[in-house]
Amino acid sequence: MDHTKLQHKNVLITGAAGGLGTELCFAFGSKGASIIAVDISLEKLESLQSQLKDNNIDCGVFLMDITDKSKCQETMAEIEKKYDSIDIVIHNAGISHRSPFIDTKLDVLHNVLDVNVIGAINLTHYTLPSVIKSKGTFIALSSVAGFAPLYGRTAYSASKHALHGFFETLRSEVEEYGVHVMLVYPSFIKTAIVQNALSGDGKKPLNQIKTVGNVLTPDYVAACIVKGALKNKKRMYISPISKSSLWLSRFAPNMYSKIMKKKVMAEFANK
Repeated sequence: MDHTKLQHKNVLITGAAGGLGTELCFAFGSKGASIIAVDISLEKLESLQSQLKDNNIDCGVFLMDITDKSKCQETMAEIEKKYDSIDIVIHNAGISHRSPFIDTKLDVLHNVLDVNVIGAINLTHYTLPSVIKSKGTFIALSSVAGFAPLYGRTAYSASKHALHGFFETLRSEVEEYGVHVMLVYPSFIKTAIVQNALSGDGKKPLNQIKTVGNVLTPDYVAACIVKGALKNKKRMYISPISKSSLWLSRFAPNMYSKIMKKKVMAEFANK
């Protein structure tokens, strides 16, 4: 595996100041890439930049709300003035919720879809010309919920299914230009997206999350993503749970649903 392929490449990462985002910055930066860190918290971005600098990783930080298309466009124009290319765009930013649809306010559902889907589409739109020019790569963080149901996460699952459809179709349109598109399907990851998940009323849930299988660490997932990017993988199913869920949901969907509900519905037993 040729790690030198990432040297002097410019890698834009959304949600860069979060758990997985930070590990992605270190994972790609340690291979010689320059990091373009995007997030909605300037304080966290500046802290991230300092950590990366201490590890001799070049990093520029940019405040961006990817759901605001005009701000997204303005910030990308600023980034493109500073960097002569955008080689890899990693759609890592995302939020979740834990609440049955019947108990969830529409504003919560719309918020999840805005960040996870509209934000990714906005950024792809404004980075596509640069990525085509560099024959670069788009990487989108999906989930097992991107190809199978997940009880109590209707909007989250819908958003990840939407990312699957969007990026699979985008690949068919841009691969002729030499652009690669990789979708990543991990199982549960130990990141703040769990603690920051919204309940049906938009507050933090009181019920404890029920995970299936071992919880993946952000550094492990980030390392897998780097390997996948170097190999120009189209899809990555990280963890045995992700791989078994793919086949079970595809060939025995009723059985998959029964097992999943038995595991996950316990979160909501005391509601």
